[in-house]
Amino acid sequence: MTRRGAAGLFAAVAVVAARAVLADERAVYRAAGPDAGLFDHYDNDGYSLAVSPRSDGSLELSVRVSGGPLESRAPFPPEGLRDAALAASPERDVFARALAGGAATQAEAVERVLSGVASAVRYDPDRHRRQDPASVFSSRRAHCVGISELAVDLLRRVAIPARTVQGILRSKPGSDGYDARIGGVYHRWIEIYYPDRGFVFSDPSSSINAVDARYVPFGRRALERPRDLTVIAVEASGRLDFPVRRLPEATLRVRPAGGSR
Repeated sequence: MTRRGAAGLFAAVAVVAARAVLADERAVYRAAGPDAGLFDHYDNDGYSLAVSPRSDGSLELSVRVSGGPLESRAPFPPEGLRDAALAASPERDVFARALAGGAATQAEAVERVLSGVASAVRYDPDRHRRQDPASVFSSRRAHCVGISELAVDLLRRVAIPARTVQGILRSKPGSDGYDARIGGVYHRWIEIYYPDRGFVFSDPSSSINAVDARYVPFGRRALERPRDLTVIAVEASGRLDFPVRRLPEATLRVRPAGGSR
């Protein structure tokens, strides 16, 4: 093989390797304390959390996030009826239908609704502000709980099943709500059901159809903030490379759907 041919081969291998690194994002954490029991194995489309006990009584949390597209072609509107348990709200009905109107697939409808929420609601760290969907829709201000609650409410109004998720989000010191014991914040995001893919994570304040490896969900509901939990980072690798949508009030990373990038 000539030097030029060898150089070309090595360059091609480097490109493939770089793409492989970008394809998935991984992180390993160590959780300790009585409240570490909130973590459990968690899998949905594009996200996996494996929980392994250690000899010292702590838990190893291994997160893997796929950088691949959301392989869903579920049509919109869906065939099922919307959730009959929703509280009556003609205003939110109209708003949700206007956001999702014209979408041909569920993924497109989800992107429109979550982009609408990110554009309409400003982050407000006030923990005394009510976070139910009606209050958030009226004030257009909320922290992560209210933003997620409103997003779920609006999705369900256009017959897209969704639910909120509790967990932690690793973040930088100084960020709102930062707790040094977990190296981040206690956070709320959402999970959306696709009939051909199952559940898929989204964070209405930052991402659509995916979250990154800084997100670690609880396996069960915490009725109050954990009092005795420590989480430390052990290692991290890879980097997601999803397109970015810039809105006046937010920047969202959007996992492509339908197998296209």
